[in-house]
Amino acid sequence: MIYLISFFVSLIFTFLLWKIGEKYKIQDEANEDPLKIHTKSVSCLGGLAMFLSLGIMSFLNCGMLSIMAAGLFIFLLGFVDDLRWRDKHQVKKIYKFAYLVIFSAISAKILLMSGIGINLIPIFGITELLTFASIFILMNAVNYQDGMDGLAGGIVIISLIGFTILGNTFLAPILIVIILGFLVFNFPPAKIFMGDSGAYFLGFILAVLSMIYLKPYNFVGAIGVAFILGLPLFDGVYTNIRRLLKGKSIFAGDREHFFDRLLEKGYSIKKVLLICYSIQVIFVIIGLLIYSYANTIV
Repeated sequence: MIYLISFFVSLIFTFLLWKIGEKYKIQDEANEDPLKIHTKSVSCLGGLAMFLSLGIMSFLNCGMLSIMAAGLFIFLLGFVDDLRWRDKHQVKKIYKFAYLVIFSAISAKILLMSGIGINLIPIFGITELLTFASIFILMNAVNYQDGMDGLAGGIVIISLIGFTILGNTFLAPILIVIILGFLVFNFPPAKIFMGDSGAYFLGFILAVLSMIYLKPYNFVGAIGVAFILGLPLFDGVYTNIRRLLKGKSIFAGDREHFFDRLLEKGYSIKKVLLICYSIQVIFVIIGLLIYSYANTIV
């Protein structure tokens, strides 16, 4: 019943914010920007729908409240991007980088105060650094995948299924049905986008789940978690390395992501989704096997 309610709450919020985005022109504008593949303006309030839905359901689990408090800063940063910075290039990349660092650090501090963090290496300051880095990396990694209808949400769901299989979490299964409610309107052709607010927030939640399941000093288990995160993490890390080697900012967008290359080869959007989803499933299965093995040797 809780999952059914969560789905319909998300469905209703997404529908309403789709209509609000259209009415008040809170949209990702279709223009001649080569980084965009959509041909018409689309509401970018899907992230708000998911955040509100999870926020309401979090009152059923007290442990969720601190996570939502930490995630609020990440969400708000993306939401400001959606409302003020999208299609308006007045914000310098160095300022945006600074905002990402500051807000990731604030969220990391709140999580650490709540007893959530990455405790892999017993050296002073490393736990704080790794907790911050996981948030910063994953929020950007999911954002990189949000360049095609239905892609980021679907890939995140597959990772969440992996974390759900590991058990003992309220967060992952609830978020699965919330994203499904959003995908009803985001699957091609999309009527609403998750925006930076949604992509950042989903990346933040993946970081939190990674922290929850990473056991102290278990490096093999960490590899398993990395595979469960899968395509967003690996493509994101590759993207940053590729851009830095070319002397570009990691925020200098391009159309060289894995899904972009598939589109360039002539695959339809639905075929690209199927390929990416399938690869993500393989990554998650490998991650679950590695994680299970890690628990047998600890």
